[in-house]
Amino acid sequence: MTEFVSENDSLPPCKRMRTDDIDTQVDTEENGVQKEETSTEKPHFTSFENFEVVRILNNNEDYKTVSFQAQIRGKEGMAVVTLQKVPFSGEKLNDLLSGETKLQDMFENDIYYNKIALLPPALNELKATIIYPAEEKHLLRFDKQPCSIVNETPELFFEVTKPYIESAALSKQWIYNILEHKTEVDRIVYEDPDPEIGFILVPDLKWTGKQVEDLYLQAVVHRRDITCIRDLRRDHIPLLKNIYEKGTAAVEEKYGLPAFKQRVYIHYQPSFYHLHIHFTALSFDAPGTWAGKAYLLESIISNLQICEDYYKKITLPFTIKDNHPLRLKFLEKGVFCQKSPESSVSK
Repeated sequence: MTEFVSENDSLPPCKRMRTDDIDTQVDTEENGVQKEETSTEKPHFTSFENFEVVRILNNNEDYKTVSFQAQIRGKEGMAVVTLQKVPFSGEKLNDLLSGETKLQDMFENDIYYNKIALLPPALNELKATIIYPAEEKHLLRFDKQPCSIVNETPELFFEVTKPYIESAALSKQWIYNILEHKTEVDRIVYEDPDPEIGFILVPDLKWTGKQVEDLYLQAVVHRRDITCIRDLRRDHIPLLKNIYEKGTAAVEEKYGLPAFKQRVYIHYQPSFYHLHIHFTALSFDAPGTWAGKAYLLESIISNLQICEDYYKKITLPFTIKDNHPLRLKFLEKGVFCQKSPESSVSK
């Protein structure tokens, strides 16, 4: 595991990378940046004693996570809980190889011994994320669903997606609170305060902050007029280059991960409609890095250099859950109407 070291004392205060301890990850309303707590009686969860499972939303074997809807005895409303096995720490392997780790037989065959290892509690950590009170949109987000692919033409964007973005009842105040330093100031890893090309770099919900192997951060831009990749134009290149160059440099300085070991990309569709860029370790098989979801920032910059309004003109395919409200809008538009085999055969 890489030790995190920083040497940024010579940087100007306004652009100095923060070196505060960030072992506590940033919670998000929709994937990465902590939402402001608006209740005056903030719950303080110290155990799962009063939690009851209502239904499992998603049990993901690939990412070793389970998300479920829960009810809390004595409290109104529902909670969404996600449990995730944290990556193994190389520094703790010797502690794991001790008499406290008990082995139970599964089966043996020649030189192969298959066991169940029962680890001591201190070495068997789970990362727990609790959303409470949870709304219907949170249940939809975590609910396992089949997906569809939308080949979004420019016409479909303006007729379906753009009106959805403009009408979506998703408050951005929690984002603005972070940008205005009203909340989460101690978790900022790096900031460039420039109103045109500046951004704030923060840890993502999916990262514990303890090791570089599964590093995950997000850069949230100070500008408030860019909702998604479709809004990007050639005159945004200075902003995008600034994010890439200073963001990757900040990650390397603090975590020792060079730019060529980082994956920097934008999601489409994003989880929230305020431009933000994902930074992950290349070694981390992060959710949402597949084709039809992630678009590499360097490719975006190159495309805008070729054509000033490239992302306004192209057909932009993306995957979307079948229960997503936007998918229902496309369904109403007839996007997913199946053609009969006969109609697909050219005469």
